[in-house]
Amino acid sequence: MKSFVKYFFETNASEVTESKKGLHISLSKPLLEVFGKEKLDLVFDTKDLDESADLVTHGSYVLNTIYEFLQETGTKAVSRLKEKHEISRESIARQIHIQNARISHVKTKKQKVADILFNFRIGYLSDEKSEDIFTLGIDHRGHVFDARSYYTDEVIKHDLETLSNKSGIEISQKDIEVAFRTCLKEVSTRAQEHGQGLQKEILKRLHRNVTRIKGYYTAQIDEMHRSQTSYEEKRLTIEREYQHKLKEEIENHKLRIVLKLLSYHIIERTEIEVTTTVEHNKTGHKAEVPLLYDSYHGLLDYGHCPSCKLPIQNMTLLADGKIGCSRCVFVCSGCKDEFPDKEHAHHCTVCNTELCTNCNTHCHDCGHTVCETHSTVCFADKEIVCDQCVKSCSDCGRTMCSDHTFLCHATKVPICHEHRVICPKCRKIYARGFIDKQKKNDRKCPECLTTL
Repeated sequence: MKSFVKYFFETNASEVTESKKGLHISLSKPLLEVFGKEKLDLVFDTKDLDESADLVTHGSYVLNTIYEFLQETGTKAVSRLKEKHEISRESIARQIHIQNARISHVKTKKQKVADILFNFRIGYLSDEKSEDIFTLGIDHRGHVFDARSYYTDEVIKHDLETLSNKSGIEISQKDIEVAFRTCLKEVSTRAQEHGQGLQKEILKRLHRNVTRIKGYYTAQIDEMHRSQTSYEEKRLTIEREYQHKLKEEIENHKLRIVLKLLSYHIIERTEIEVTTTVEHNKTGHKAEVPLLYDSYHGLLDYGHCPSCKLPIQNMTLLADGKIGCSRCVFVCSGCKDEFPDKEHAHHCTVCNTELCTNCNTHCHDCGHTVCETHSTVCFADKEIVCDQCVKSCSDCGRTMCSDHTFLCHATKVPICHEHRVICPKCRKIYARGFIDKQKKNDRKCPECLTTL
């Protein structure tokens, strides 16, 4: 809310000074008549309130005056962002860094584009009322962004040139409506998420009130004597009154979220489209990479990763000519090829190294993915077994899967089928090495004493 109030006064040519407690505002001529004074001292917390300050909160005089002013004067503002960095194509080319690639050609195109900032008023209504102001921006490509992260207070105060509503870049009403619906969907999601946190506190208050109401009506019934005239009739009346009060209290504690568009701000800015042709350093595969150069901040925008959908920080060109970001690209530990989508990588259950689908093998025993380094082949049926599941015969040392592993009944060590000795009477299994260690005359089954 504080950032919105500051934004409102600054865009209406007022001088705003920020302090730890709040805002000190010297009003512009258009706002002098609206507020009836030359200066305002605004605070946003009751502990900072004094005789000279106005508290800005839900339903306060200052906030309501701002809303009324916006309704009377219109909700649209138009500005132009200054162009702070003019740059040549050669300079842009020197800024481009794409891993595993060399740049063969760069083409640039300068153009005017517009961002639309929507200021939403979000009301949270239940037994208590609260309010928030939230600003979302959307660019000409339909990407929604947090407006305050780009259009900071410093940018709005120093680098925006106010234009008339008919000046600047033209945007059709249809495009504005499409942009509004996109931002409305996003702000609704964020409001619902915030509402879930409020709901927990609302339920606590509801529980306290229901407990208090129940105690009150229960006490009324307990005070009546069963022997008195019309006891049952009075009890039913109290019960009905209690149920009515209960429904009323539950309804009063239902959270309702109300969204309202306060205003929108069209900001024209300069953008340079950069089309870069790159070649992979090893394979020579070519790719055409679209980039954007921000003429205000002097930074390159590499766009969003097709896999994780997040802004690309370090772009990588894969051997097959595909583009990926450093967060998502992985090298298969089997074939050593690069792949753009780490989300679909398979991980070895022993060492967690990444494998592609073609190199993905599963342990016969546990079914988990296993890499070549941490897998073994069963000597009996050639099944692949991971290092965590594989067993070795205590007599011959050969590796086995669970299907071909036997345990010595006496020593509990694993043995293969070729080195097992089965008692003909009790069918217990023993390791050949365990039996051979006994004297010839003492080679008997420890369980049933049958000679082996």
